Amino acid sequence: MDDVIDGVMPDAADPNRRRRNRKILIRLCWTVLAALIAFIVTKGTDWLTSEHDARVSNEADDKADRAGPAFSASVRLDAQYAEAQIFDSPFSPQDKKTLLGMEPKGDPLTPFYTAHHGRGVSFSDVRHPAMKVKSPGYSEEWLMDILSDRKASLVITGMRIKGLQCTPAKAATVISVRGQAGGSYEGMFFDLTRSTTTPLITGDEEEHYGEPFFKYKKIDLGNGAAPEGLRLQVTSGTQDCSWKAFQASYVDSDGEHTKDITDNGKDFVVHGFAGRPQQVFEVRSHGPFVTECKILDDGRYTC
Repeated sequence: MDDVIDGVMPDAADPNRRRRNRKILIRLCWTVLAALIAFIVTKGTDWLTSEHDARVSNEADDKADRAGPAFSASVRLDAQYAEAQIFDSPFSPQDKKTLLGMEPKGDPLTPFYTAHHGRGVSFSDVRHPAMKVKSPGYSEEWLMDILSDRKASLVITGMRIKGLQCTPAKAATVISVRGQAGGSYEGMFFDLTRSTTTPLITGDEEEHYGEPFFKYKKIDLGNGAAPEGLRLQVTSGTQDCSWKAFQASYVDSDGEHTKDITDNGKDFVVHGFAGRPQQVFEVRSHGPFVTECKILDDGRYTC
Protein backbone atom coordinates (compact mmCIF):
# COMPACT_ATOMS: atom_id res chain seq x y z
CA MET A 1 0.00 0.00 0.00
CA ASP A 2 2.80 2.41 0.78
CA ASP A 3 4.39 1.55 -2.58
CA VAL A 4 1.20 2.46 -4.46
CA ILE A 5 0.89 5.72 -2.60
CA ASP A 6 4.55 6.45 -3.39
CA GLY A 7 3.85 5.78 -7.09
CA VAL A 8 1.10 8.40 -7.33
CA MET A 9 2.47 10.85 -4.81
CA PRO A 10 2.90 14.36 -6.39
CA ASP A 11 6.34 15.90 -6.63
CA ALA A 12 5.38 18.37 -3.95
CA ALA A 13 5.23 15.45 -1.56
CA ASP A 14 8.80 14.39 -2.32
CA PRO A 15 10.44 14.13 1.10
CA ASN A 16 13.69 15.47 -0.38
CA ARG A 17 13.27 19.23 -0.22
CA ARG A 18 16.18 20.05 -2.56
CA ARG A 19 14.97 17.63 -5.23
CA ARG A 20 11.40 18.82 -4.78
CA ASN A 21 12.37 22.49 -5.25
CA ARG A 22 14.44 21.65 -8.32
CA LYS A 23 11.49 19.88 -9.97
CA ILE A 24 9.17 22.79 -9.20
CA LEU A 25 11.70 25.28 -10.69
CA ILE A 26 12.07 23.17 -13.83
CA ARG A 27 8.32 23.05 -14.30
CA LEU A 28 8.07 26.80 -13.78
CA CYS A 29 10.80 27.43 -16.37
CA TRP A 30 9.02 25.22 -18.90
CA THR A 31 5.78 27.07 -18.27
CA VAL A 32 7.44 30.46 -18.76
CA LEU A 33 9.24 29.24 -21.89
CA ALA A 34 6.00 27.87 -23.36
CA ALA A 35 4.25 31.17 -22.63
CA LEU A 36 7.11 33.12 -24.23
CA ILE A 37 7.05 30.95 -27.35
CA ALA A 38 3.29 31.35 -27.61
CA PHE A 39 3.68 35.15 -27.28
CA ILE A 40 6.38 35.27 -29.95
CA VAL A 41 4.38 33.08 -32.33
CA THR A 42 1.26 35.22 -31.83
CA LYS A 43 3.08 38.51 -32.33
CA GLY A 44 4.99 37.14 -35.32
CA THR A 45 1.77 35.98 -36.92
CA ASP A 46 0.17 39.37 -36.24
CA TRP A 47 3.19 41.15 -37.74
CA LEU A 48 3.22 38.97 -40.86
CA THR A 49 -0.52 39.38 -41.23
CA SER A 50 -0.41 43.15 -40.78
CA GLU A 51 2.50 43.44 -43.22
CA HIS A 52 0.57 41.43 -45.79
CA ASP A 53 -2.58 43.46 -45.18
CA ALA A 54 -0.64 46.71 -45.50
CA ARG A 55 0.97 45.53 -48.74
CA VAL A 56 -2.38 44.49 -50.17
CA SER A 57 -3.90 47.81 -49.07
CA ASN A 58 -1.03 49.80 -50.62
CA GLU A 59 -1.31 47.85 -53.85
CA ALA A 60 -5.03 48.54 -53.93
CA ASP A 61 -4.44 52.24 -53.24
CA ASP A 62 -1.80 52.41 -55.97
CA LYS A 63 -4.10 50.66 -58.42
CA ALA A 64 -6.94 53.05 -57.59
CA ASP A 65 -4.53 56.03 -57.86
CA ARG A 66 -3.51 54.94 -61.36
CA ALA A 67 -7.06 54.11 -62.45
CA GLY A 68 -7.95 57.72 -63.15
CA PRO A 69 -6.32 60.14 -65.63
CA ALA A 70 -2.64 60.82 -65.02
CA PHE A 71 -3.33 64.56 -65.25
CA SER A 72 -5.84 67.02 -66.63
CA ALA A 73 -5.12 70.01 -68.85
CA SER A 74 -7.13 73.03 -69.91
CA VAL A 75 -6.17 75.14 -72.93
CA ARG A 76 -7.31 78.56 -74.11
CA LEU A 77 -6.22 80.86 -76.91
CA ASP A 78 -4.47 83.96 -75.60
CA ALA A 79 -4.56 87.17 -77.63
CA GLN A 80 -4.11 89.54 -74.69
CA TYR A 81 -0.62 90.58 -75.74
CA ALA A 82 -1.15 90.62 -79.51
CA GLU A 83 1.43 92.71 -81.34
CA ALA A 84 -0.38 92.67 -84.66
CA GLN A 85 -3.65 91.74 -86.36
CA ILE A 86 -3.79 89.74 -89.58
CA PHE A 87 -6.68 89.68 -92.06
CA ASP A 88 -7.59 87.25 -94.84
CA SER A 89 -8.84 89.95 -97.25
CA PRO A 90 -7.37 93.33 -98.22
CA PHE A 91 -9.29 96.39 -97.11
CA SER A 92 -11.54 98.22 -99.56
CA PRO A 93 -10.59 101.78 -100.51
CA GLN A 94 -13.20 103.09 -98.08
CA ASP A 95 -11.97 100.85 -95.20
CA LYS A 96 -8.41 101.91 -95.96
CA LYS A 97 -9.42 105.57 -95.83
CA THR A 98 -11.20 104.97 -92.51
CA LEU A 99 -8.18 103.24 -91.04
CA LEU A 100 -5.66 105.89 -92.13
CA GLY A 101 -7.93 108.68 -90.87
CA MET A 102 -8.21 107.32 -87.32
CA GLU A 103 -7.10 109.43 -84.35
CA PRO A 104 -5.61 108.04 -81.11
CA LYS A 105 -8.69 108.86 -79.08
CA GLY A 106 -10.50 106.18 -77.15
CA ASP A 107 -10.15 102.76 -78.79
CA PRO A 108 -11.00 103.08 -82.50
CA LEU A 109 -9.00 100.03 -83.57
CA THR A 110 -10.76 97.25 -81.65
CA PRO A 111 -14.14 97.71 -83.40
CA PHE A 112 -12.29 97.85 -86.72
CA TYR A 113 -10.45 94.59 -85.95
CA THR A 114 -13.69 92.89 -84.96
CA ALA A 115 -15.61 94.05 -88.00
CA HIS A 116 -12.91 92.69 -90.33
CA HIS A 117 -12.33 89.43 -88.43
CA GLY A 118 -8.79 90.24 -87.36
CA ARG A 119 -6.66 87.59 -85.72
CA GLY A 120 -4.34 88.67 -82.88
CA VAL A 121 -0.74 87.48 -83.36
CA SER A 122 2.72 88.10 -81.90
CA PHE A 123 6.19 88.39 -83.39
CA SER A 124 8.79 89.18 -80.68
CA ASP A 125 9.90 85.58 -80.17
CA VAL A 126 9.45 84.65 -83.84
CA ARG A 127 11.88 87.34 -84.92
CA HIS A 128 14.41 86.90 -82.14
CA PRO A 129 17.76 85.78 -83.65
CA ALA A 130 18.11 82.98 -81.08
CA MET A 131 15.00 81.25 -82.49
CA LYS A 132 16.58 80.97 -85.94
CA VAL A 133 13.17 81.06 -87.65
CA LYS A 134 13.56 81.03 -91.45
CA SER A 135 10.13 82.52 -92.11
CA PRO A 136 9.85 85.26 -89.45
CA GLY A 137 6.13 85.84 -89.68
CA TYR A 138 3.84 85.67 -86.64
CA SER A 139 2.88 83.31 -83.86
CA GLU A 140 -0.31 82.54 -81.97
CA GLU A 141 -0.39 81.63 -78.29
CA TRP A 142 -2.23 79.28 -75.98
CA LEU A 143 -2.26 79.14 -72.20
CA MET A 144 -2.18 75.62 -70.79
CA ASP A 145 -2.85 74.69 -67.15
CA ILE A 146 -1.82 71.16 -66.13
CA LEU A 147 -2.88 69.51 -62.87
CA SER A 148 -2.51 66.01 -61.41
CA ASP A 149 -4.28 64.83 -58.26
CA ARG A 150 -2.35 61.56 -58.15
CA LYS A 151 -0.57 60.66 -54.93
CA ALA A 152 2.33 59.20 -56.91
CA SER A 153 4.75 61.40 -58.86
CA LEU A 154 4.90 61.63 -62.64
CA VAL A 155 7.06 63.70 -64.99
CA ILE A 156 6.22 65.16 -68.41
CA THR A 157 9.34 64.70 -70.54
CA GLY A 158 8.15 65.73 -73.99
CA MET A 159 5.50 67.58 -76.00
CA ARG A 160 4.71 67.28 -79.69
CA ILE A 161 2.08 68.41 -82.18
CA LYS A 162 -0.11 65.53 -83.38
CA GLY A 163 -2.06 65.28 -86.63
CA LEU A 164 -0.68 68.35 -88.43
CA GLN A 165 -2.19 69.56 -91.72
CA CYS A 166 -1.20 72.75 -93.54
CA THR A 167 -2.26 74.84 -96.56
CA PRO A 168 -0.91 78.12 -97.99
CA ALA A 169 -1.72 81.07 -95.75
CA LYS A 170 -4.72 83.20 -96.67
CA ALA A 171 -3.82 86.29 -94.66
CA ALA A 172 -2.21 88.96 -96.82
CA THR A 173 -3.01 92.08 -94.78
CA VAL A 174 -1.51 93.04 -91.44
CA ILE A 175 -1.76 95.88 -88.96
CA SER A 176 1.18 95.94 -86.56
CA VAL A 177 1.33 98.02 -83.41
CA ARG A 178 4.77 99.49 -82.68
CA GLY A 179 5.65 99.30 -79.00
CA GLN A 180 2.81 96.88 -78.21
CA ALA A 181 5.16 94.04 -77.30
CA GLY A 182 4.88 92.93 -73.69
CA GLY A 183 8.13 91.02 -73.64
CA SER A 184 8.86 87.34 -73.98
CA TYR A 185 7.07 85.02 -71.55
CA GLU A 186 8.37 81.75 -70.14
CA GLY A 187 7.06 78.74 -72.02
CA MET A 188 7.43 76.73 -75.24
CA PHE A 189 7.73 77.77 -78.87
CA PHE A 190 6.92 75.49 -81.84
CA ASP A 191 8.19 76.41 -85.30
CA LEU A 192 6.11 74.19 -87.58
CA THR A 193 8.36 74.98 -90.55
CA ARG A 194 11.12 73.01 -88.82
CA SER A 195 9.74 70.55 -86.28
CA THR A 196 6.54 69.32 -84.65
CA THR A 197 8.37 67.45 -81.90
CA THR A 198 10.91 69.92 -80.47
CA PRO A 199 9.51 72.94 -78.63
CA LEU A 200 12.01 75.69 -77.83
CA ILE A 201 12.42 77.69 -74.61
CA THR A 202 10.97 81.21 -74.43
CA GLY A 203 11.38 83.88 -71.77
CA ASP A 204 13.70 86.88 -71.79
CA GLU A 205 15.39 85.80 -68.59
CA GLU A 206 15.82 82.14 -69.53
CA GLU A 207 19.44 81.03 -69.71
CA HIS A 208 18.75 78.65 -72.61
CA TYR A 209 16.42 80.88 -74.60
CA GLY A 210 15.75 79.40 -78.06
CA GLU A 211 17.09 75.93 -77.17
CA PRO A 212 15.09 72.67 -76.91
CA PHE A 213 12.74 72.89 -73.92
CA PHE A 214 13.00 69.31 -72.66
CA LYS A 215 16.75 69.25 -72.98
CA TYR A 216 16.93 71.51 -69.95
CA LYS A 217 13.47 71.31 -68.34
CA LYS A 218 10.80 68.86 -67.23
CA ILE A 219 7.33 69.18 -65.71
CA ASP A 220 6.80 67.50 -62.32
CA LEU A 221 3.24 66.56 -61.37
CA GLY A 222 1.48 64.50 -58.71
CA ASN A 223 2.59 63.88 -55.12
CA GLY A 224 1.29 67.29 -54.09
CA ALA A 225 3.16 69.23 -56.80
CA ALA A 226 1.67 72.61 -57.70
CA PRO A 227 -0.25 72.92 -61.01
CA GLU A 228 1.90 73.89 -63.97
CA GLY A 229 1.04 76.85 -66.19
CA LEU A 230 2.55 77.03 -69.68
CA ARG A 231 2.41 79.52 -72.54
CA LEU A 232 2.68 77.71 -75.87
CA GLN A 233 3.50 79.71 -78.99
CA VAL A 234 3.17 78.27 -82.48
CA THR A 235 4.33 79.78 -85.77
CA SER A 236 3.62 78.35 -89.21
CA GLY A 237 5.46 80.77 -91.48
CA THR A 238 3.56 81.20 -94.74
CA GLN A 239 1.04 78.42 -94.06
CA ASP A 240 -2.26 78.02 -92.23
CA CYS A 241 -2.07 74.88 -90.09
CA SER A 242 -4.35 72.79 -87.91
CA TRP A 243 -3.63 69.83 -85.64
CA LYS A 244 -5.56 67.44 -83.42
CA ALA A 245 -3.71 67.74 -80.12
CA PHE A 246 -0.60 68.57 -78.16
CA GLN A 247 0.64 65.10 -77.23
CA ALA A 248 2.52 64.94 -73.92
CA SER A 249 4.97 62.15 -73.08
CA TYR A 250 5.23 61.32 -69.39
CA VAL A 251 6.88 58.80 -67.08
CA ASP A 252 5.46 57.25 -63.91
CA SER A 253 6.13 54.10 -61.88
CA ASP A 254 4.58 51.98 -64.66
CA GLY A 255 6.89 53.32 -67.38
CA GLU A 256 6.47 55.70 -70.31
CA HIS A 257 3.10 56.88 -71.62
CA THR A 258 1.49 59.53 -73.83
CA LYS A 259 -1.61 61.66 -73.33
CA ASP A 260 -3.37 63.91 -75.85
CA ILE A 261 -4.26 67.47 -74.80
CA THR A 262 -7.07 68.84 -76.97
CA ASP A 263 -8.98 72.10 -77.18
CA ASN A 264 -12.22 70.61 -75.81
CA GLY A 265 -12.25 68.18 -78.71
CA LYS A 266 -11.67 70.88 -81.37
CA ASP A 267 -8.67 71.18 -83.66
CA PHE A 268 -6.02 73.76 -82.91
CA VAL A 269 -5.49 76.32 -85.70
CA VAL A 270 -2.63 78.72 -86.39
CA HIS A 271 -2.68 81.32 -89.15
CA GLY A 272 0.40 82.15 -91.17
CA PHE A 273 1.01 85.18 -93.36
CA ALA A 274 1.30 85.19 -97.13
CA GLY A 275 4.80 85.30 -98.53
CA ARG A 276 3.78 88.28 -100.64
CA PRO A 277 1.53 90.57 -98.55
CA GLN A 278 -0.99 92.89 -100.21
CA GLN A 279 -1.40 95.52 -97.50
CA VAL A 280 0.67 96.36 -94.42
CA PHE A 281 -0.12 99.09 -91.89
CA GLU A 282 1.61 100.23 -88.72
CA VAL A 283 0.10 101.92 -85.67
CA ARG A 284 2.40 104.35 -83.87
CA SER A 285 2.26 106.25 -80.61
CA HIS A 286 3.72 109.40 -82.23
CA GLY A 287 3.34 111.04 -85.62
CA PRO A 288 0.54 109.77 -87.83
CA PHE A 289 -1.54 107.29 -85.80
CA VAL A 290 -1.79 104.76 -88.67
CA THR A 291 0.74 104.59 -91.50
CA GLU A 292 0.71 102.45 -94.66
CA CYS A 293 3.93 100.57 -95.25
CA LYS A 294 5.72 100.08 -98.55
CA ILE A 295 5.83 96.51 -99.83
CA LEU A 296 9.13 95.58 -101.51
CA ASP A 297 9.59 93.33 -104.54
CA ASP A 298 10.76 90.35 -102.47
CA GLY A 299 7.66 90.43 -100.29
CA ARG A 300 9.24 92.27 -97.39
CA TYR A 301 8.01 95.67 -96.35
CA THR A 302 9.26 98.86 -94.76
CA CYS A 303 7.27 101.35 -92.67
